[in-house]
Amino acid sequence: MNKSPDFGSRRIYYNNFASHLLNAYSPNMLYPDLPYTWSDEDWHKLIDMIAGFGFNVWEFWLVPRLFSHEGITSDFGRTFIRQVNSVIDYAHARAVQVERLCGLATTGSAWHTLCPNVPEEWSQIKDLWSAWTRVLPGLDIVGIFPGDPGACSRNGCTALTYIDKSVEIAHLIKGNLVGSEIEFHTWGPPFFGWGNLKGPTGWHGEFVQAYQDSAWVFERQRADTSMDHLLKRLPDFPDPTSIAINMGFNPDGNPAGDQDARHWCKAIAQTHRVYSWDFSLTEGENNVIPHYRFDRLFKRRKEEKACNAYSGGICYTMTPLLNQLSLYTAAQSFLNPDADPQILAENFYEAIFGRNANELVPYLHLFEVVKDWGNYHEINLSRTAYHQLMTELTMLLKDLHIQNSQSVTLTPDAQQYSETLLFFAQLFTDLSAPHPDYDALEKHYWHRVYRIYDFLGKHVDPRPHAATRRLINYFSLTLGN
Repeated sequence: MNKSPDFGSRRIYYNNFASHLLNAYSPNMLYPDLPYTWSDEDWHKLIDMIAGFGFNVWEFWLVPRLFSHEGITSDFGRTFIRQVNSVIDYAHARAVQVERLCGLATTGSAWHTLCPNVPEEWSQIKDLWSAWTRVLPGLDIVGIFPGDPGACSRNGCTALTYIDKSVEIAHLIKGNLVGSEIEFHTWGPPFFGWGNLKGPTGWHGEFVQAYQDSAWVFERQRADTSMDHLLKRLPDFPDPTSIAINMGFNPDGNPAGDQDARHWCKAIAQTHRVYSWDFSLTEGENNVIPHYRFDRLFKRRKEEKACNAYSGGICYTMTPLLNQLSLYTAAQSFLNPDADPQILAENFYEAIFGRNANELVPYLHLFEVVKDWGNYHEINLSRTAYHQLMTELTMLLKDLHIQNSQSVTLTPDAQQYSETLLFFAQLFTDLSAPHPDYDALEKHYWHRVYRIYDFLGKHVDPRPHAATRRLINYFSLTLGN
């Protein structure tokens, strides 16, 4: 059956609140006694905001700490289940569907990947999938994800194993959630890590940071074999099943050379809905800053529409209380991919801050200083010129005369949002000054953004420490040097 694409019909707000990405601008759903937890009312405001922006799906990742026996039976797990069920009900009242995403086989705080080819471990995987679909009965969509973290190359596991086992899990899900949709994910090179993730001698599926790059190795023959097998198995998935696939088999989804995936997208779209799943367009997964990547975002939307396979996709964030502009613009990129993103940004700021707030927009790209996942900005300025421009932005933010507007639902409100932008503008002004106290400014940033990690032990993926160091290093080692 041909599934003619209705471009932009599904606009997914994907909030990643994983344990290695916790920060002051995202909900802490994992440690109820630590900072950054949200009340139900906080969540309701968030749902109101994203619905107003134009999103019609809220997606979240059931992180490995939750996808475990401990996660479903512990106090923090029960707190999570209660709150998510409450948010699901509220989202439905706002005509927003809810999708839960989960890695096929990675479980626990240490991100241990069970092997589907070991009967005892496969039984444990199925038990966890069954349990988590029963405790969240209001889910509309259930996503099956290959890995990152995770994936398996032990005991003969390949990408074909992931596909075959996902068919089985999909039917298990439908047995518990009869009215749900399955979304099967191809993310990675493709099928992140399945069959190519390496590990040390004696490896039993534990997460080993030093080997993670091996999961990104691309081989054309492997991709062709994997995707041919997916096309063969698609009829075996329960109806309805949709497929998440980017235009390219690489971290940024770029359709270049052998990594061009558009012909696969078109083949899948003959029978199933296709959605993109691209972290890189809005934020990537590292720096906590105000993001401004809209030129590339809209260019990619036009490319997706021209592919004539896509019906929508995700807009990723790990900072919903900081990057409201990015979220609004991302939703609009599906609704109107031919729009001018700068005009959208100017109109958005004028709607929430009042007249002349459009003057802020030309400065916003200056925050994208770190060459990071999906950041293609080039800032070719001297230290003096950069400092002058950031000083101007700081003064504009201080001089804002905010007019409370009812035309845009925003959380936090416009006053708090402007104060957050001012914090970052002042920080970047201070960092670009002639003789900054980098140690003091690093501590200032860390306390504002990441202080939750002062209460936690070292994570298997210490992303916040690395991201903070890269930000400081830009100003101490790169800018004007």
